[in-house]
Amino acid sequence: MDVLSILRQDPMILSAEEQTPDESFAGLVRLFSLFYQSDGLRVAGYLSVPKERSQPAPAVIFNRGGNREFGLLHPNAVCRLSARGYVALGSQYRGNGGGEGQEEFGGAEINDVIALIDLCQRLPFVKQGGVYMQGHSRGGMTTYLCCARDQRVKAAAIGAGVSDCVAMYHSREQSMKDVFHELVGGSPEQMPEAFRARSAVCWPEKIIPPVLICQGTEDWRVIPQQAYDMDAALTRAGKEHKLTIYPGADHSLRGTSYLDDVIQWFQDHPF
Repeated sequence: MDVLSILRQDPMILSAEEQTPDESFAGLVRLFSLFYQSDGLRVAGYLSVPKERSQPAPAVIFNRGGNREFGLLHPNAVCRLSARGYVALGSQYRGNGGGEGQEEFGGAEINDVIALIDLCQRLPFVKQGGVYMQGHSRGGMTTYLCCARDQRVKAAAIGAGVSDCVAMYHSREQSMKDVFHELVGGSPEQMPEAFRARSAVCWPEKIIPPVLICQGTEDWRVIPQQAYDMDAALTRAGKEHKLTIYPGADHSLRGTSYLDDVIQWFQDHPF
């Protein structure tokens, strides 16, 4: 059965449409936009598959950065993974991209990502037994939270990822502080438990899969110290992980071997 037909027949998926990928991925991938169910809400996302495939492919769930409509998931984020042989999925998180509800910047919208893992287990063109996960910036926080909750994540990669929301709050400008006030409910002093719950550096012992941490030295959005502190925390907890530093790289990690390093990490952890 064709991929689009499979998606449209799955009860978790409310609607699915095939899209034209960026010309750099033409002939390599097929791209689909979809709305799916999570906690009874209509949530937007993307799914892409390698155009040429002879057997089910492992899945990677990509977790976007930003918040609300800022930093919306771009389809290229999943296409570049499918161009490397993976089925790739990503969520806009609830309330964004035409979806229902409201995200909580590390709160209930984590269920929207877990729902994509559930979906992967239902799709016949996805290799069964688990998924990989990649998150960038705020998506790193999302990925850490999933890695503490779901053992189906077999390996994870974090790019310029938030691991300490208290450090994030105090190192950023007022507009970022406003995000925490609007979506989390206040400052670290006002909401200490909410900030702790979103900060993987506080609970490294809960992380289940091997984690690759990728960080640029010139990142001002998520300061490098977050990566160093998370590396130290995972070391103390005895968790398998690797820290990769890109000298001179900014928050985007463009111009580095970031994607190659992520793919190699997944290949080094087969399931």
